[in-house]
Amino acid sequence: MKNKNKRNDGKSIWYPIIAFLIVAGFILLLFGTYKVRKYMNEQTLIKNEKKFNEENNPTIKQHNKFIKQVATPSIEQYKKNHQVLPSIVIAQAILESNWGKSKLYQKAKNPFGIKGTYQGASISYETGEYINHKHVTQVCQFRKYPDLQAAIEDHNQALFDKFLKKDNITSYREEAELLQKNTYATDPDYADKLIKVIKTHDLQKYDKQAINN
Repeated sequence: MKNKNKRNDGKSIWYPIIAFLIVAGFILLLFGTYKVRKYMNEQTLIKNEKKFNEENNPTIKQHNKFIKQVATPSIEQYKKNHQVLPSIVIAQAILESNWGKSKLYQKAKNPFGIKGTYQGASISYETGEYINHKHVTQVCQFRKYPDLQAAIEDHNQALFDKFLKKDNITSYREEAELLQKNTYATDPDYADKLIKVIKTHDLQKYDKQAINN
């Protein structure tokens, strides 16, 4: 009888420990569930706030509209030739045309500031240039396009032939740096500006659509 009581006493020691572990685990589970729900609720609030701003802020609406206008043909163009990433195309259009507000875009459907003529059509327009590290304003001849689609197709081919010189690039940073290196623009900070615009407006998501589909 004495030995049996000792065995029972040993078991009784574990009962409260096991009970404590079960309760503690349950509490941790509840706390974890609470944290997950809190995080999900916060993300939902952020998403709803962003959606509200996009739907009610005229500037954001205009920006999103312009991005989508440029993104759609840019994605299709990359799928065809794998030359210029959509994020680069969109970022350049944003910088060069000030979100489609420039007179060059309004009058000539030229959002990239490409000089010269397109099928014999052109327009003269003032532009800022960096000459000997100084910013000056000059009147130059720019290409005039019938529509945005033609502008993007012509722009992509010009970038590939003269500045990128290789296809199947999947890094927008690499393309931006190649444009800088091969003097696409006279602005010494051009690549950094492109990268900043891409990151700020999450334009790389359009690259993923073009590359993965």
